[in-house]
Amino acid sequence: MAWLAWKHGATSGRSAVTIGQNPPAPVGNGRIRAGGGSGDARVAHTGVSGVPQGAADTWRVRIRGAGGTPVGAGVLISGGRVLTCAHVARTALGLADDESPAGAELALDFAGSATREPVAASVAAQGWAPPVDGRGDVAVLALHGSAPDDCAPASLHACGPAGDRIVRVFGQPQAAGPGRWVRVQLVGSGGLSPDWLQFEGVTQLGDRVQQGFSGAGAVDAAGDVLGIVVAEDLRAAQRTGWLIPVEAAARYCPLISDAVTSLEHTPSWPPQAERELTSALVRIPSMYDPLRRERILRDTGDDVVLLAARSPVLLEDVRAVVAVCLQYADGIDRLAAALRWYEHGSLPIREFERVLARLRGGGVPQEPAS
Repeated sequence: MAWLAWKHGATSGRSAVTIGQNPPAPVGNGRIRAGGGSGDARVAHTGVSGVPQGAADTWRVRIRGAGGTPVGAGVLISGGRVLTCAHVARTALGLADDESPAGAELALDFAGSATREPVAASVAAQGWAPPVDGRGDVAVLALHGSAPDDCAPASLHACGPAGDRIVRVFGQPQAAGPGRWVRVQLVGSGGLSPDWLQFEGVTQLGDRVQQGFSGAGAVDAAGDVLGIVVAEDLRAAQRTGWLIPVEAAARYCPLISDAVTSLEHTPSWPPQAERELTSALVRIPSMYDPLRRERILRDTGDDVVLLAARSPVLLEDVRAVVAVCLQYADGIDRLAAALRWYEHGSLPIREFERVLARLRGGGVPQEPAS
């Protein structure tokens, strides 16, 4: 299992994240580095899966590594697919960070089934979003056979704001062969990735989310899966963890969008939107600086970077990015927010905002008071 380390700078107040293959060892100076660095604030990838107990839990998947040992969890969804974390699939397949999972098979079984028979699976086409710079870590597996007859797909639902909701999670800690349920409370967005939601243990008693929970589903009182747990804080006094919301997972792997309810509908743009937005964007200085353009697109989201048909020609590159952003309910808004950070109210960004408002039918926006 891959491990995340959270290292706090001694003077800068900023945080850095590194990813390694082994759990870090604390040295006691308040900092940590993955793969044997120093510190005692440890964060490990985990995962979670759960719903109100009963027949609705049959979507729970256990992903197995070498020797059949569970290395994480997953969620059975419609179409014979399983949603999990990329680092779980990578561990099960024994892959290095830079290796592709194409063509490799892993074994999994269903914790909610009476048969517990293993089923082969592999990473689906366009179902691989490995962790890069704190983003991603989503995988979609395609079953090579059918799920057991007594198992049903989960209901995936966009999570939305945390709202202090209580969810239940189910994982496979090594000390508990059958698996364990844990109840946690959603706290808010943030953590080691802007896509994550933080959760806290409801009480200091009972089990906690730990290694073996990675990739499992976090389930609300209605029985809907809202996300998959990705990491936990390993400090003994903490019961803190993080999940990837369903809507973020769908951005990284859009092929699961058909299984998700309550995703925002893509807004209806006029036919000239792509052309006019592209024309306005190529006039913004931050867009015709290649290095800054890459940073802006990374801030917009790795889903845009991965899906856009990139080109060394500025006009073609920006047009491809706009085309992808227009497919998301919040795509253009994410791009605009990233641009504002770099442009600081420049004339070209204000012209872009005018074009955007007009295309949305809102007229010309008022200039903020100076």
